[in-house]
Amino acid sequence: MLGLPEEFTAEFIARLEQLRIKTRREYAGVGKGSHLSPRRGSSLEFSDFRHYAEGDDFRYIDWGLYGRTDKLYIKLFKEEEDLLTYIFIDASASMGFPEGDRKFSSAIALALALAYIALAAGDRVMIRVLGGRGATPSPGLVYGRHRIVELGRRLAGIQPGGGLDLAAALARELISIRRAGKVFLISDFLLMPNAAERALGLFNAANMDVTAVQVLGGGELDGQGLNGDVEAVDAETGECVRLSMGPRERARYRESLLRLAREIQAFCFRNGLHYARYTTDRNFQEFFLRAAAEFGLAH
Repeated sequence: MLGLPEEFTAEFIARLEQLRIKTRREYAGVGKGSHLSPRRGSSLEFSDFRHYAEGDDFRYIDWGLYGRTDKLYIKLFKEEEDLLTYIFIDASASMGFPEGDRKFSSAIALALALAYIALAAGDRVMIRVLGGRGATPSPGLVYGRHRIVELGRRLAGIQPGGGLDLAAALARELISIRRAGKVFLISDFLLMPNAAERALGLFNAANMDVTAVQVLGGGELDGQGLNGDVEAVDAETGECVRLSMGPRERARYRESLLRLAREIQAFCFRNGLHYARYTTDRNFQEFFLRAAAEFGLAH
């Protein structure tokens, strides 16, 4: 639909319209919106009192408090602003393997679904691709639901490839971000746990509300193609290892991948981050809508 991934049916887009991104913290935006901001404003959300000063609007005087204290106080309210949403997609070579699992195209679909929810709610979105080949989306924030078509076309031209130091790449991105907000990091996280934790911790330390979205292939988990004497080649470093794979070895391989996923999930829970895991053998639309809370979304 409109050049978007095949998962974006009219019915799915209508369901996305019913969701919104929520945060555990309040962030200052750059325009009016529906999220509470730390700034003072005119929403219905009460914030604080201050002494009345000449020129203040009489409508905001708390007359009940005046009756108790014989002093004039003004009621202050929260401002409602847009939410800045940053989406980072791992486009390293491992996201392209196994080819039949469509990990990278699933990552793009996840990114666009999250972006559409934000744009449809009047928030601003920035999508950044880490690694890979092809023209990436504009590095700036975009506004308006119509921009989802442009984002989809740009992302469709990117191919995963090469290695990636995830923490270093995110550190470079963080330098260019001037305002905190909601962060989604989409990756297979096929790296040492401490490296994944270092990458996720960067935005957490910067007071961002972070969601880690792990994408794993269904065939990848089952050890598809790993049978007998095989030569395994690291997609990013080119390192080769000769292995003898049977049912027991494949079971251990699967458990190792799941253990890595559980360690990343446990790190997220300990540090107040959202975590969601998608395996490509699942129905994308059904998974996304059911996992809304895990993504940090609200109906």
